[in-house]
Parts: sequence; structure tokens; C-alpha cells
Amino acid sequence: MNGSPEAKAAEIKISFADAEAAAALDALALHRSDGRRRSVHFWDRPQRAATPGTAVTLPLLDRGVILRLRRDDTERGSRPEADMTVKLRPCSALPAPWRKDREGDDWDFTVEEDRTGPVFTPVLAAALQAERNAGAAQAAERSGSLDGMLTDRHRELLGAVGLTGDGLGGLTALGPVNAVKWKQERDGLPRAVAIEEWTIATAATTGHGPRFLEVSVHADLSDAAEAGRLLVDALRGLGIAPPQTGETKTRAVMTALARDLAP
Repeated sequence: MNGSPEAKAAEIKISFADAEAAAALDALALHRSDGRRRSVHFWDRPQRAATPGTAVTLPLLDRGVILRLRRDDTERGSRPEADMTVKLRPCSALPAPWRKDREGDDWDFTVEEDRTGPVFTPVLAAALQAERNAGAAQAAERSGSLDGMLTDRHRELLGAVGLTGDGLGGLTALGPVNAVKWKQERDGLPRAVAIEEWTIATAATTGHGPRFLEVSVHADLSDAAEAGRLLVDALRGLGIAPPQTGETKTRAVMTALARDLAP
């Protein structure tokens, strides 16, 4: 019998796009050479939308399923790293093994609330992240095939939400997204702040295409509302005005990439 997963923590996020992202990056005094550089790909089945005003549809994303592969662009320590994540957002009822955090030798499963500004409405999310071989990950990016990246646990979780066999067929790789991530300690915030920039090139652009910057912090569920307020105050203290509307960078980036590929 399925039941609702239990979240004990929240990730509070504020996202900026294009000119606002560039201005926020400057105000934060960040240098790309100091961050962790990664290549990010997503998989979905983009289609031209029939609804006026909508460019493309992303069936997996629209049902709350995100398939994401990340790979280090530069070597970290003794070897480059890669990971494959299946994320459910919003997360519906799941079987008992998938209702709380757990981990193995090379994977971890987390349940938390995503709270994106400016409203910070809680959205339940569950993510299974597994380490993968960086060389195999690069091959998957080139071929566009996910076959070697999804583990048995990934497939078990996807099966719990009705995605098996044909449901995972005919997928298209969306990428690359060029990502740079920093972590900083900030006055007034009890935990480190994660800052991640995503840039992409599309057929409609030359040089850099759309740019997104996300500033986020984790907090216990009981402290999440206060953490959101403190994050907004910290940004305003640097002269950064949080945007008046909010969209997750994942949806914005996947939609931008899909416009070039949807049949």
C-alpha cells in the first residue's frame, strides 16, 4: 500500500534569470574559476504543444519526473565524478521503502520540501542519486541513451510511479547545461549557502544563451520559514533584489533546450 513520504528538511531556493542572474553573480563576487564545473543533461520526450502560447510540452517533467545526469567537467581529486538522479517533484504516494531517507554504498535517497521564492510554497520532493562512472556518463551524453545510467534502484523507484518499459522509451537527451557551483558561509545564515549558475546555448542564440542563477540553503523543516526570511535578507544586504516571480531553473532550462529538439 502506498503512503505519503515524510520530509524532515527543506531546501529554500531563490532563482534569477538572464540579466538578473548576471547582476546577482556580480554582487556575490563569485569567480567561475573558484567553483565546481559540471556538465548536466536531462532526459524527456519533448513535443510541440497544441495549446496556444505554449512552445513545447515535456511529458515526464509535467508528471513530476526529472531524469538528470551530472558529470564533472574538470577532475576533482583522484578522479572525475558523475551521478544519475531520479527526482519526483511533486512527489505523490510511494511504497513503504521510499517514504523516508535512506542510503547505500554508492547511492542515497532523500525526501524533502522544495520551497522556491518569492512565495516559498512547500512542494514535496524525493530524489534518488547514484554515483556513476564518469567515462560511461560521457558516453551516455554522446549517444543520448540512458540504458547504462539507470540503476536497478532507479528503475524500482520509477516503477513505483508507473514508469516502466515503454514509458522510458523514446527519450531525448536535453543538454548540455554548463553548471558552476559554489558554497559559501554568509553572515546571518546558520548553514552554508549553495549558489549554482546554469548557462546553455540554443539554436536561437550565439555565445551564451539563457542564464540562470539559483541561491539555496537547507534547513530543518521547523526552521524553513525563518531560513527563507534570512536568505532574502542576506541577498538584500548585498543589494540583490529577489525576483517577484519564481520558476525552478530545471523547468526553465529544460523548456529552453526542448524548443530546439521537439518534433
